Amino acid sequence: MAKITIDGKPMEVADGTNVLEACLSNSVHLEHFCYHPYLPVAGNCRTCMVEIEGPKGPMLTIGCNTKVAEGMVIHTDTPKAKTAQKSALEMLLLDHPLDCPVCDKAGECKLQNQYMEYGLYDFRRGVPRYFKGGKAEDIGEHVMLDQERCVLCTRCIRFVDEIPKSSELGIVSRGHESKITIFPDVRLDNAYSGNVTDICPVGALTLKEFRFKQRVWFLKKAESVCHGCARGCNITVEHNRGRIYRFMPRENAELNKTWICDEGRFSFNYFQENRLEEVRLGHATSNLSDGIAQLANLLKDLSPDDVAGIASPTGALEDLYVMKKLFEKRFRLKNLAAPFWGKPGDEDKILKLADKTPNTQGLNLLGFDTEGKDLLSRIEKGEFKVVLIAHNNPFGQDEERAKKVFAKVKALIVLSVHKTKTVEAGSMAFPVRTFIEKNGTFVNATSRLQRFRQAVEPENPDIVEASLWMVRLAKALGATGFDFEDSPSVFNAMAKEVGALQGLTFNKIPATGKVLDLKPLAAEPFPGVKAQPNVSGKAKV
Repeated sequence: MAKITIDGKPMEVADGTNVLEACLSNSVHLEHFCYHPYLPVAGNCRTCMVEIEGPKGPMLTIGCNTKVAEGMVIHTDTPKAKTAQKSALEMLLLDHPLDCPVCDKAGECKLQNQYMEYGLYDFRRGVPRYFKGGKAEDIGEHVMLDQERCVLCTRCIRFVDEIPKSSELGIVSRGHESKITIFPDVRLDNAYSGNVTDICPVGALTLKEFRFKQRVWFLKKAESVCHGCARGCNITVEHNRGRIYRFMPRENAELNKTWICDEGRFSFNYFQENRLEEVRLGHATSNLSDGIAQLANLLKDLSPDDVAGIASPTGALEDLYVMKKLFEKRFRLKNLAAPFWGKPGDEDKILKLADKTPNTQGLNLLGFDTEGKDLLSRIEKGEFKVVLIAHNNPFGQDEERAKKVFAKVKALIVLSVHKTKTVEAGSMAFPVRTFIEKNGTFVNATSRLQRFRQAVEPENPDIVEASLWMVRLAKALGATGFDFEDSPSVFNAMAKEVGALQGLTFNKIPATGKVLDLKPLAAEPFPGVKAQPNVSGKAKV
């Protein structure tokens, strides 16, 4: 630790910390623009100017690329420092177009925020504004470029150079004519291209999928976890009036930092399309209460050995726990398994994993059979009259095999988010909520327990969480011990029974998750890169 003084206040910070981080981590507001905690320092905007006392008196320098040293005395609010900061900001705004009313970045634009917090200077330009051109250029599958808005912070260039290492972007021309562009015959189509729009501090890089769709100040945000693969990147679900408009990466220094792959980023429409929205009893539709009652009457006349269950790694930990509890108390636990019918997807050495389900490790935590070879063989032999499938889609993933396995089953009961081929093949189908519509937990491939929060509420009250659907069925069958009101209460009960969760409650799970004592299924992301927590806390990055 180095003992330093900032604006007259003594403090200690870790050796190697730069002055900007030292200020932000100690609640000293210092203007900054091109700096990003997970990218190399460029130091080209010059807005984080400070005065540092030296042998020849105070000297101006940039805070982002100056490391603290023992005894360093730093001033951020002297007249000279303030003038330097304000002048640097004025230069950034010099040729910037005033099109905030039509810019998608309005409301979360760093340039707007910086001007209101640190600028407010009198306009004093005396020559015509220079326009760079390059309006609304299509530079990639997801990204549009407005060169006239660019302030040359180079965050996007540093990102494509350092994270996907695809290097599609660069600066051309010199002086005030300099501008960002893609290289000839190259498109910004890497698997992480959407991140450049997140880190662009102005509206120079915007997403086609979000462009002109919604003003950001109307969006509500819920902390969540990406459902796209077993990595479980941290995200926020941003929504308005019951509709999801975008998934945005949420900072977790130990996991995805502030990045997310395009596959996960643009998956939000999948959870809003082709939804199963009514209870189906054969070819007729019904309501949830009547559907549960009819199913309970069917099951009451059967032996517990006549019912099999197929769970899924796409279900939340709470869904899996209650389903397991139902089979323990009312049926036979040996007749429950979680074979997944899908095929592995593509992966890379950044974030993407081949397992495209979010909770395979959750199945392992609860002791599920994740292969189910014996159970599927017994179903195929006709040993069961009823099979309950939750969150799984065998007819959609391997239809021929599914037809063969389930040919002798008299009743196929399906819990599903979407209208799938398995729903079409089912005797009864019940709609359930997506992870966006409920609270719950997943365990990712590196054994990190993570919590997600409900973002929206379905309009149809018959669409309930799979765990609460199981609770209703258990009560209709006369089973006891299912007094759960919501997912948090399910998790709290589960934590008392599962050793790895001891001492936890739903609301006490850290925002960045908790690594459990469970053998990981995959390596941590960014191999060879030490976790770099954002010491700036709530500061905008």
